[in-house]
Amino acid sequence: MKTLSITLFAIVLVVIIACRDKETIRNKNTSTTINDSNNTLKKNTKDYINAWSEYDTLLQQSITIQEIVRNVNGDNISFSQHQLFNSMHFWYKVMPDLKIVDKEIIVVENRTYVNWEATGTNTGMFGEIPPTGKVGQINGFSILTFNNDNKIIHEIAFFDKLSLMEAWGYSLAPPVMN
Repeated sequence: MKTLSITLFAIVLVVIIACRDKETIRNKNTSTTINDSNNTLKKNTKDYINAWSEYDTLLQQSITIQEIVRNVNGDNISFSQHQLFNSMHFWYKVMPDLKIVDKEIIVVENRTYVNWEATGTNTGMFGEIPPTGKVGQINGFSILTFNNDNKIIHEIAFFDKLSLMEAWGYSLAPPVMN
């Protein structure tokens, strides 16, 4: 009877250890998959920022879907890669030396949250506003959403245009009151 109890105890102990090891391996595999996914999303986010900095439409095209939606300060600016490239072109006409640097990237599920900083010299027309030749710097924040292929499908970006314009030498005039 005592031998049967010891044998039964040993079998139960082996089963518990075996199950525990499988769960540990499963958890490690899940953790590795999540880390790989997070690293890919971070890399693609950095590539997106670099594509803006290098005016690299081919890189931009490789990490975004054809129908990418870009929302800036609450307005939908583009609904396709072509319109995204037009936005890039506009900013490069305004600031040919535009550089954007990511300061922090946080990954949550299929989104990255990016704190970034942009600098550039205003040497081109900003719409109908003539260039000042001054350097501007702004801080911004973007939320990038990715599909299952780790391509960017949506960007929401926020930055303060008024601060940029003030850095270029413009000022906000008070309204005319009648």
